[in-house]
Amino acid sequence: MFLDIVFNLSIDKTFTYTVPDSLRDKVAVGKRVTAPFGKKRQMVGYIVGISGQHKGNYRLKDIIACVDEQVVITLELMQLAQWVSTYYISSLGETLGCAVPYKPQMQTKNVKIVSLKEQPKVVQSAIGEQPSINDQLIEGLPREGLKLSKAQAKVMQVLAAAGDMPLSELIAQTGVSQSPINTLINKDILNISFKQEYRSPYKHHTISKSSPPIPTLHQTKSSSEISASIKAEEFGVFLLHGVTGSGKTEVYLQAIEQALSIDKTSLVLIPEISLTQQTVERFVSRFGQRVAVLHSRLSDGERYDEWQRVLKKEAEIVVGARSAVFAPLDRLGLIIVDEEHESSYKQFDSNPRYHARDVAVMRAKHNNATIILGSATPSLESFYNAQTGKYHYLSLPARIDERPMPQVEIIDMKEEKEMFSSRLQQAIAQRIENNQQTIIFLNRRGFAPFIQCRGCGLIMKCPDCEITLTYHLTDKRLKCHYCDYHQPAPQSCPDCHGEDIRYSGIGTQKVTEEIHRLFPEARIARMDVDTTSAKGSHEHILNRVRAGELDILVGTQMIAKGHDFPNVTLVGVVSSDIGLNMPDFRSCEKTFSLLTQVAGRAGRGQIHGEVIIQTNSPQHYSIQAAIDHNYLGFYNQEIEFRQQLQYPPFTHLMNILIRSKNQDQSCQISSMITNQLRMNNPNSAIIILGPAVCSLSKIKEYYRWHILLKSSKLHQMRKLAIKSIHELSLPNSVDIIMDMDPADML
Repeated sequence: MFLDIVFNLSIDKTFTYTVPDSLRDKVAVGKRVTAPFGKKRQMVGYIVGISGQHKGNYRLKDIIACVDEQVVITLELMQLAQWVSTYYISSLGETLGCAVPYKPQMQTKNVKIVSLKEQPKVVQSAIGEQPSINDQLIEGLPREGLKLSKAQAKVMQVLAAAGDMPLSELIAQTGVSQSPINTLINKDILNISFKQEYRSPYKHHTISKSSPPIPTLHQTKSSSEISASIKAEEFGVFLLHGVTGSGKTEVYLQAIEQALSIDKTSLVLIPEISLTQQTVERFVSRFGQRVAVLHSRLSDGERYDEWQRVLKKEAEIVVGARSAVFAPLDRLGLIIVDEEHESSYKQFDSNPRYHARDVAVMRAKHNNATIILGSATPSLESFYNAQTGKYHYLSLPARIDERPMPQVEIIDMKEEKEMFSSRLQQAIAQRIENNQQTIIFLNRRGFAPFIQCRGCGLIMKCPDCEITLTYHLTDKRLKCHYCDYHQPAPQSCPDCHGEDIRYSGIGTQKVTEEIHRLFPEARIARMDVDTTSAKGSHEHILNRVRAGELDILVGTQMIAKGHDFPNVTLVGVVSSDIGLNMPDFRSCEKTFSLLTQVAGRAGRGQIHGEVIIQTNSPQHYSIQAAIDHNYLGFYNQEIEFRQQLQYPPFTHLMNILIRSKNQDQSCQISSMITNQLRMNNPNSAIIILGPAVCSLSKIKEYYRWHILLKSSKLHQMRKLAIKSIHELSLPNSVDIIMDMDPADML
């Protein structure tokens, strides 16, 4: 027996191994094995093929062990992984490594269960009602010579009343040590057994059952079209374009009901982990334990157990972030991608650099399933597909209960001298007085984006990245938000030793400090990457908002989308044009989307909402469109620019990134690759731009250059890039990354 195995390496090839007799009954395609790799290494690999013969004449090695008892990569997932590997130009092993989210050695937790040998009845109370505890008699147990201590009697009493119980829970309820329990086990009065217990991420959450509300006419129409598609078991893509607060989630829930009714499973993707608790509660309240959760903030054990529940068909609905697109669901009938426009669905930092939304569309196609792409601000690509008839278009143009959209006001900050305009200050004060809540949004964390010596002009930068260091007031340190380098904030300039240090720009810490100064009586919290690094921190902050324990929440984009806070009646946006001047063709789209999404947090309850946007570019079309919640107006202007410049959705892009720790080498190699691309592209069928130094020219000690390819002929462009790079003999010290459909051009 011969196994074809791939490893989680950038090497795009299979390796053949033999199977010792002791493991022949354990191996199967889709399982993981431990195998020798090279001279001294052992690695975990994935079985992708089994055959009875081998054509090579070289000596093969035996695998060492079979890691999994059951198949972890189903045939359907294997086919999906092969498509991802081809499209995003990564190895199959890298893709499979991304698809299985837990370590090989993980196991379901075994819990000790304590029970009475029989089910005796307490004849006399063991505690406090009789002179001598040793006279305690338990019906059904040997009475002769039975003497119980007070602790033992208490254990017996609890078990007699409650029945079998986990050992840890029994100790907690009785307040005794394990010693009296062990004594009763040794006397053959109690029994100890083991039971598998799933580590549920929401075990301690109380989620009450909910019933469907009466749908609006628009919800009914959308649900009807989606249900027909699910029943037909035919592939179909629906773009659900609903304004903030229009009830998209209820449409999702009804679609899942329909899928369950024909014995189909459902996958729900969400863009931000900060949305997980709220989203999961909505789904669990409707579907109970049929829901599993998959995201990176789970512990290893929780992630393993949730995956096992799905594999064993104990959960029929999966809710999760990007990597949940690979969840091992069987009989998949429905996929939902909420906030489909979000760039967080794109994997940026490792292979495969996939976009979960696009992988989800392909997975739905493979399964003849229905897929819903939901958003208040659809990506231009998705809306274009709906306009051209490739996707079915569904609209939820109004908020539920006929609640009005919030009123949006623009403040031109060129005429203001303070961080907060007088108008925004007045509005915040009014909310505090009326016991209403406010969200202040700024898409930049830290206290100050950079510090500068006023004497010599030095700006403190990261030594490993060409990035300014951000000052964090909490621990008085300078931090790089790309490589996590940090150092104490200097008291004087390291160059000229001058002490006139200026803290320039604003971040969420500085905004929070200023609000404390202006409104010392207000209850304020900050929500950004720095305050939500600990497990459960998202939920803690958001629960405080819902419980009315906060007056003002300051945060970055993690508070801008999806959250439903009925008592938030004011949203203030500080420096709304931060992203407009980024060297990225999507910068205007991202700005419009972010402003529209954060504005949608206001007025979701009974009280009318208000949004105040502070900007230095009040006439910019993305900001003007956000004032009127005018997606179509923004789309019509932006799509014209995209067509003129031949950007998506009119072409596909590939960004070829060249990284080296040697600055000259990165430049030279990028020129070599560009020349090879041009030589293999004689008719200029593919547009080749570059090479050019990246906007973020150095990150984590690596100097960065890139080359951009544009073409409507996807296969031809991908073939050109792969051929050109493979024809060159490039040094191992240089990293070449081919990023298909890049979401970030920095």
